[in-house]
Amino acid sequence: MNYLKRIALVLLLFIVIIVIVSIFLPSSFQMERKIIIDADKEQVFNQVNELKNWKNWAPWALKDQIIYHNEASYSSNSSGEGAIFKWDSENDEVGKGSLEIVESTPHSYIKTITNFGFIESFGEWYFNDVENGIEVVWGMKVEFGFNPFSKFFGLFIEDQVAPDYKLGLERLKLFAENLPKIHQVKVKKELMERDLWFLSIRDSVSQTEMNNIHGKIYAKINQHMDEKGITLNEFPLVIYHFWSDTLIDIEVGLPVQDSTIVGNDEIKINKIRSTYVVTAVHYGTYERLPETYFGINEWMRKNKVVVTGPPWESYLVDPATEPDPNKWKTAIYFPIE
Repeated sequence: MNYLKRIALVLLLFIVIIVIVSIFLPSSFQMERKIIIDADKEQVFNQVNELKNWKNWAPWALKDQIIYHNEASYSSNSSGEGAIFKWDSENDEVGKGSLEIVESTPHSYIKTITNFGFIESFGEWYFNDVENGIEVVWGMKVEFGFNPFSKFFGLFIEDQVAPDYKLGLERLKLFAENLPKIHQVKVKKELMERDLWFLSIRDSVSQTEMNNIHGKIYAKINQHMDEKGITLNEFPLVIYHFWSDTLIDIEVGLPVQDSTIVGNDEIKINKIRSTYVVTAVHYGTYERLPETYFGINEWMRKNKVVVTGPPWESYLVDPATEPDPNKWKTAIYFPIE
């Protein structure tokens, strides 16, 4: 019994010493790491602001890539304020937790909260214009309060986290600098000299349904065309009548010869009228389509053109004919006055 009492007294003394020493330890921890990236500011910002892009550069993706490819891990809105990413990795170095963007100022500042269950940290990102590129600052702040054990943990946190921050910024730099520059998107204005007739199905879908909707609709239209002996006249197309974070009004179509083609109760014959368009060709994966759209929008803003209808995409080379994503070609059109 005396032996147990001695152990209890030693433990009590140890705890008292920890509490006393912790009084003199910092109640918070702050750290910043920075790097200069020679890339378009909007593209660099979007790599952080869109949580699904973290798989491209996050240091933890090297330890567990799977968590970043699980669609269920992301909130319906995966970019900007309110976007949330949750993970549960079998790798102990990655663990379980969540990250939320709580503040997002376009192209200049992002604030996040990361919760690991036992500790919560605040992240801050700054994107500053400098002479030779964009200075990206990645900061971290943790409040320990009066918890003595958390304060002691704070003595070692920089050694644990700093290498990941350094690696993450280096990977972000490598990835962003290899993206095609937005200002290099070749945008032009041209006249579409004739009406474009097509058989199509129009539907409203959620973001999660977008991955499979094209193939399903094309299959239905192709079957109808085969049954009627109708020949495809040009490249497959998709018109985006409306797009939001939660709902997309999409029309998927296959071009045909003229208006004499007959559809059915679901498949309709429609046309895009002859008009002037602003257009550019996107090369490569669809994940990077926003870069080309941004380039087109910038061109239209600078040239003060007036858009008269929804944009559409024409798939010059798509997955149905080419398995290599690097060889895909997508023409984007905006009808204008």
